[in-house]
Amino acid sequence: MQHFILFPLAGCRFFDYVMYRKYGTFMLSIFEYFDYRQYLKDFYESEKKTKPWFSYRYISSKVNLNPGYIVKVFQGKIHLGVKNIGSFADLMRLTGKERDYFAELLLFGRAKHQNEIEQRFERLQSIKGVRFRTVADSKSDFFAQWYHMALRSLISIFPFDGKDFRKLASMFSPRITARQARESLRLLERLKMVVRGEDGMYRVTEQFISTGDKWTSAVIRNYQKKNVELSLSAIETHPKEFRDISSVTMTMGLKNMDAIREQIRQFRQELLLMSQDSRDDDAVFQLNIQLFPVAFCEKREG
Repeated sequence: MQHFILFPLAGCRFFDYVMYRKYGTFMLSIFEYFDYRQYLKDFYESEKKTKPWFSYRYISSKVNLNPGYIVKVFQGKIHLGVKNIGSFADLMRLTGKERDYFAELLLFGRAKHQNEIEQRFERLQSIKGVRFRTVADSKSDFFAQWYHMALRSLISIFPFDGKDFRKLASMFSPRITARQARESLRLLERLKMVVRGEDGMYRVTEQFISTGDKWTSAVIRNYQKKNVELSLSAIETHPKEFRDISSVTMTMGLKNMDAIREQIRQFRQELLLMSQDSRDDDAVFQLNIQLFPVAFCEKREG
């Protein structure tokens, strides 16, 4: 089954801790990571710069593991065993919250099912706490609410000077509060997705957020759920002239999924190009394309 859902979101009418790279020195903050193997790799490279004798063989002697196995872990080819958490935490001199975070980070990396990924991600945020809030957390906040993305798009077509947030909030559909609009704009500024010019007006930058990392998959799933919920409410709140909601049920072979994904990707790109070429935009639209099975000829794993 495939759904194409198009509806408006807005209309103009109606760290305490960061990573530093300076003079070749890398100051590690484990709270900035969502991939424990990347942290291990960066730790190794950092130690190697000041300790020429630091090697995989040295690590092997400290954690009692085969050097070849360690290399594969650091390269991201295999996962470290849960029983090895303590020895690696000792090697990296992690204590307190850092040690707890590393342990949970490894479990997060090994998680396979979506529910466990989300639970582990929430646990990582809980261990980190407000004190160790990072840039990555701001990216997580961006996908936490549907209107952050909508505001970014709205700023690109509506001149806003940062004063009348009540008017700005009234443009959204469904409506948001002036406080939500203000906090959303501040978030976009922190992420450098919008900047305020010398004339006092906000403008969209080219800065955007990649969704390729595993930490993002847990956040993106909830973000997509919110967009689907928006499409349901759009049926009731917007007249048909302002929306297009259609469905088609069809049969096909599972081997054709990659080809269909590519056609959907090209379709999205064509719409984005059309949007960029337009000079009289007066609304922000959300397009959801949903393709999913509703029946199988035979029982399948997963």
